[in-house]
Amino acid sequence: MKISFNDIAAALKGALKGGQGSFVTGVSTDSRKVNAGDLFFALKGPNFDGHAFVKDVLARGASGVVVDNDACLNGLPQGAPAVVVEDTLRALGALASHVRGLYRIPVIAITGSAGKTTTKEMTASILSVSRNVLKTEGNKNNLIGVPLTIFRLEEAHEAAVIELGISEDWEMERLVAMCVPDISLITNIGRGHLQTLGSLEGVARAKGPIFSMLAAHGIKVVNIDDPWVVKAAGSGGQTVTYSMKQKADVFVEDSSTGAGEAGLAGANAVYNVRGKRINVRFASPGLTNAVNGAAAIAAALSLGVPLEHMAPGLEAWTPVKGRMGLIRSGGFTVLDDTYNANPESMGSALRTLKEARGRKVAVLGDMLELGTASDSEQAVVGKMAAERGVYVLVAIGNSSETTAEGARRAGLKDVFSFGSKRNALELLKRILHEGDTVLVKGSRGAALEEVVEGLRK
Repeated sequence: MKISFNDIAAALKGALKGGQGSFVTGVSTDSRKVNAGDLFFALKGPNFDGHAFVKDVLARGASGVVVDNDACLNGLPQGAPAVVVEDTLRALGALASHVRGLYRIPVIAITGSAGKTTTKEMTASILSVSRNVLKTEGNKNNLIGVPLTIFRLEEAHEAAVIELGISEDWEMERLVAMCVPDISLITNIGRGHLQTLGSLEGVARAKGPIFSMLAAHGIKVVNIDDPWVVKAAGSGGQTVTYSMKQKADVFVEDSSTGAGEAGLAGANAVYNVRGKRINVRFASPGLTNAVNGAAAIAAALSLGVPLEHMAPGLEAWTPVKGRMGLIRSGGFTVLDDTYNANPESMGSALRTLKEARGRKVAVLGDMLELGTASDSEQAVVGKMAAERGVYVLVAIGNSSETTAEGARRAGLKDVFSFGSKRNALELLKRILHEGDTVLVKGSRGAALEEVVEGLRK
């Protein structure tokens, strides 16, 4: 990107202090990672204030700064480029919207309570068979991550796949305004972020603008198995549908984990795409690969991608670290699903574990941000573990005993709960047998990748 300070000030409706006629070639919000030519946005958070680093970033070669007051500019070199705005976070979004408007390429926006990162990766993989694609890195899907993704747009890009993640009921409108999607997809509406969104209805309402704010030419990719998604999509506009249970533009005729004598392997799926069959073997055993793959095919179909690109694109996809990755270690298999967790994704992961051969061990951490529903949902997860053939449950975290008690009440005998990952790992090292399959899953804040690493060693 290359944008003049004059254009930036106009886009942000800010006051330009110096910098007339000069340009920026990048954007940064982290003072430790500023590159020469970057425009630094001085953001504020509970434990930091970027305004304290304005002098430092200019010394490191930043082309200028965006700030919300004049005071932090005192003592800077005469004419140091700065744009003064009311709110630097909103200004970051406003510049992203401006940059998005400079590129006439199709944008696919993806959100949902579970599966959005995998669906984003799969969609980008399909498009990459024939196009130069920009995609969100990892899960940088919030009010900071989405703008930083948009700022990576280049003339060579032919499509963009952008993930949108929210936890408040006002955030989606701002994210959609930044990326202005041509195609929008909600994977599902589930019980994530109940602490801030309150209920399934609240989650649906908060995610709904990804559909309602589409332009007239926009296409909604609709999971018709989820009544909340169907309601959010409404009856107007163009749609492409997908399903695991019923006929749609894209529906799953058959799927399996690919379990064999050697244990779990890549999952298999057979898709019916408007009457044409497509067979896919995924690199990961997760059963949710099938529905995420259907969503990705439907999104790509909306851009007119040829059917012959679908299978090669999906088979080229590799799971993001911590998303149902397979690790063989010490004679047993670890299913690393530590990226994040909510009640829906916990259920899906336990269904995949059920397909494994040998003893099934579930190592489950806390599900965070569930608010007043936390205890009941943790207990339900314990119950699901018992009902889905888990031999041993090891619960870790502040809610571990609630999860464990849910499993015990459902009849599971080998149940352990720990507040400490270290103590849980010591137990696992003693009880794991050759041929076991171990699922490790919890919310991001539980950091259960530490358990996976311990098992790997």
